[in-house]
Amino acid sequence: MSVENSRAYLLVVIQPGNEQEFANEIISKGLSPDPKAEKVDFVHGSYDSKVTLAGKTRQIDPRILKIRELPYVRRTETLVPFEMLNWQDAATSS
Repeated sequence: MSVENSRAYLLVVIQPGNEQEFANEIISKGLSPDPKAEKVDFVHGSYDSKVTLAGKTRQIDPRILKIRELPYVRRTETLVPFEMLNWQDAATSS
């Protein structure tokens, strides 16, 4: 995974009724410092929220762990887009 300009999506299940508290925690803990590059969406479906995280991988990983530790979070799943993988390196190593 590239360390520059990485992106990850964190799907989050939140305790019912705590959506506002979850969003406040994300903001107050600085887990979303650049609103232009990152955002929190509340969605309908298997997950309650999708958090988009951008930056260097070493910056994203600790934020994912901090989000998972929030008191309103029941479950998470992390998605990493394919464009983060270096397909050229993968093709030449096969």
